Amino acid sequence: MSAVIVTAQQTIGHAQSNNFQIFRESFAHLVRGVNLYGKFPTSQFDLFKYSPTFALLFAPFALVPYSVGLLLWNLTNAAALCIAMVLLLTPRAAAWALGIVFLEALGAMQNSQSNGLCAALMILALVALEREHVAWGAAAVASGAAIKVYPLASGLLGLVSPKRWSHLLWCIAMGALCLSLPLLVTSPTTLLGQYHAWFALQRADTTKIEMYWVGGVLERVTGNSVPHVPLQLLGVLWTITVAWRARLHWSDPVLRRLLVAALLLFAVVFNHMSESPTFVIAFAGVGIWWSVLPRARWRDAVVLLVVLIGSVGGSDAVPNHIRLAWIVEPRLKAWVTIFAWCALQYDMLRLLRPVSPLPVALAPLLRERTRLR
Repeated sequence: MSAVIVTAQQTIGHAQSNNFQIFRESFAHLVRGVNLYGKFPTSQFDLFKYSPTFALLFAPFALVPYSVGLLLWNLTNAAALCIAMVLLLTPRAAAWALGIVFLEALGAMQNSQSNGLCAALMILALVALEREHVAWGAAAVASGAAIKVYPLASGLLGLVSPKRWSHLLWCIAMGALCLSLPLLVTSPTTLLGQYHAWFALQRADTTKIEMYWVGGVLERVTGNSVPHVPLQLLGVLWTITVAWRARLHWSDPVLRRLLVAALLLFAVVFNHMSESPTFVIAFAGVGIWWSVLPRARWRDAVVLLVVLIGSVGGSDAVPNHIRLAWIVEPRLKAWVTIFAWCALQYDMLRLLRPVSPLPVALAPLLRERTRLR
């Protein structure tokens, strides 16, 4: 229903979504052999930054009338995230998690973004692994990376699972398939040129830094420029270290869910290109983290801060001048998300820490590890 309402808002008065228009035009450009990453000021107001494979896979939304395609695209993003949550969690936990991420998913749809779909694919990578569908898990990783690079982080799930070698081989196979799919509509020479232009655009984007990530927050606090590559490498090393340690506890369903939640948050907190619509990915991680652990007042407080400041505070429910001065300008959305990431790391380390004898404070948490609400 939300997707239908959002689509109606976007199409009333013959208004057009620039993001959707860019995605829609990319398929036509791919088929005609036009440079996907060039400027087209007469039809779109920004550059296409996704892979040639994404341009091909957007065909179902590009070959139908504009309003129909936009509705289908919004429904795809909304339905994919709902299905992923329902498949990963129990009905009660999924309802809570979707409630936490709802406003962010709505905002992403209003911008016709692909972030809801990216979050869903990262979650589905774990769902497939848990059901021992290694090929489908690899397909989720590869297709997510074909949309935006950072969903590739979900490939770490397979690398710390008992099926790591099978997962790695399937990821290579699915990656090769995704890279070559545009050959269905274009020539090898043209496709190589498209990839060359895409990589050049990605390199150029490494110099662009948004304020909605941990580096942006540090810059605002210190007043000094923070090199983003070393900071991102630290985030990668920390995430890999914790995940590698978690491989010894792969049989624990709660820990697996905390691991995918950590990857969802990592994809935003350490992404120098994070912007407000990207946070649907991080908030999906917050929802999973909170919904699978025993109720605790401090976790409730963290989630309340995330929802009230990160979602409600950045919405039209708050007067514009207050929102800009007290929420947007100080980047409070990034602050509360980083805080949630730290809280999640704390919970993961508590579960991974060898304990003997069992501390009283930890006992209730461990008793609940195998029960998903």
